[in-house]
Amino acid sequence: MDSSTKKSEYLLIPLTIKLLKMIRFWNESPGQRISTFGVFVVVSYPIVWLIPSWLFILSSQDDVKRLMKAVNEQIVFLIVFFKLFFYAVHYRRLEQLFYDVQRAFSTVMNDPSIEIQKILGHVTKSTHNLTKYYCSALSFNCAAYGLFPMLFIVIKYAMTGSYAEPLPTPIEANYFIPDYHTNLWMWLPLDLTLNLILTLDGLSLFLLECFTWNLVYVTSRMFQVLKIQSDELLNRRLGEEEWAMALKRIITLHDSVLRSAFTLEEILSGQLLLLYISTIFALCLGMVVLSLAFEEVYLLLTTSAVLGYCIFQTFSFSYLGTELIEQSSAVSDAIFHSAWYTQDVKRQKDLCFVLLRANKPVRLTAAKFFVVTRDSFTQVIKQAYTIFTLMSQFLNDRVK
Repeated sequence: MDSSTKKSEYLLIPLTIKLLKMIRFWNESPGQRISTFGVFVVVSYPIVWLIPSWLFILSSQDDVKRLMKAVNEQIVFLIVFFKLFFYAVHYRRLEQLFYDVQRAFSTVMNDPSIEIQKILGHVTKSTHNLTKYYCSALSFNCAAYGLFPMLFIVIKYAMTGSYAEPLPTPIEANYFIPDYHTNLWMWLPLDLTLNLILTLDGLSLFLLECFTWNLVYVTSRMFQVLKIQSDELLNRRLGEEEWAMALKRIITLHDSVLRSAFTLEEILSGQLLLLYISTIFALCLGMVVLSLAFEEVYLLLTTSAVLGYCIFQTFSFSYLGTELIEQSSAVSDAIFHSAWYTQDVKRQKDLCFVLLRANKPVRLTAAKFFVVTRDSFTQVIKQAYTIFTLMSQFLNDRVK
């Protein structure tokens, strides 16, 4: 790789790539497999979080609130594992996709259009802010889930010499250590270790999510750029040579962006289905826990953190899915509603070819079962509330 290539290597979402490289989830040189450390994080994840939680669910039947909280956590941590797993499996494709999108982005960086430059500037600023603020907010969320309760217990013990049992860990789990829920000096090193692991896993997850969202967002913005270029092509008086060159640039860019969009749909398809299904059950179980434990501050805090994460995740992909559909269809709309009929026959044939390609449906789907849009987010909330009402009625009948 020459020096000029290195210099412009991360023009697109540079902060995200820089942080991914720091945690060894992105390689210095393209074309390599995901690092051994990245594989270790994925493989160790179920050992630390999933298996102990399963054991707790199977062995704890006495406290309904803690049991349902554990099931809720298991759902969320399971989808987190699948996100890490899918990233590791599709790493080479995601890396290639990133470089393809970046090349498409680079081809319009010097475009003289003021509108296009505004879009590119907004893309650069938005992707940077998303990574910075989302990682900061979710890091606080992780701390609220594990670190803050631990510090509260330690400070309380230092001041009063007492603590409440059972001592909490980041999730309801059985870690094969006898009496760690009742002995402070056994619980403290375990909880500290779990919080360090939670921070590492959380940072990895947040960066992967930012990376994915940014790719979808940049792809949708590139369709917006194509729409502007199509308008300019049809509204300017160009000679045959200029027309041919401008049309070739549009077709080349459109092909590249289409491939990126289709690749994104293939990679995210199964992950999105799992996300939507898990969000429905996590929301309804979380609402049940909140309705039963409205006086328990720690339980309310952790459950609210899970609910907020699930809602934000589903809404983000629903919003980006809608944006991708609208911006991709805007390219064909720009051509169809233009004064194409004033062009000569050869140019009309060229435009017809571009229009046919632009009419290809571009969208995100959940394993082809449904299209991911803002409407699908509304359906998730409705389904979660329906299941919640049924579960609440069942629990009330059992209490009576």
